[in-house]
Amino acid sequence: MSTKRIRPAIYHYYPRGPHKDHLSMREEGYKTEVTFLPKADTDSIYVQLFDLKFEIPPSKIFLTDAKIETGEEIGIQTQIFVEGNRSIALELYFMQYGDEERLSNKRFRLTLEPGMNQVSETVKQVEGAKYFKMSYKYVVETLEPVTIRLDDLYVKFS
Repeated sequence: MSTKRIRPAIYHYYPRGPHKDHLSMREEGYKTEVTFLPKADTDSIYVQLFDLKFEIPPSKIFLTDAKIETGEEIGIQTQIFVEGNRSIALELYFMQYGDEERLSNKRFRLTLEPGMNQVSETVKQVEGAKYFKMSYKYVVETLEPVTIRLDDLYVKFS
């Protein structure tokens, strides 16, 4: 069993989706703060770990961090802090890739309460998978700004 720790430096995260300008991001103390700024209930606002489109693996600069180690399962553990006094919903996508294309996409719905939230999910490792990416999609329930802080991400291969 091996574990990768990915510090949430802002260069790891990229806005994605058709409404990627409806968020702001900043880094402070190895935490990435994301403020979602939806303009409509139908906005699709994503924050993706690593770069490039959802359909293809990350670029060469991220391949070391994105490499999948040998194993049958992949565990995802992190903490997300929600500012304010209302719960929010995110969809967590965990994607696995071969050399050139996406092989799988697993979605988890997260309901996060105000304050610190523990996130722990497990996926089966797909045969031929070499790299991974993750993405959070903000589920718009209000047009008010919502701020979260992403903590260290631990990816365990077992």
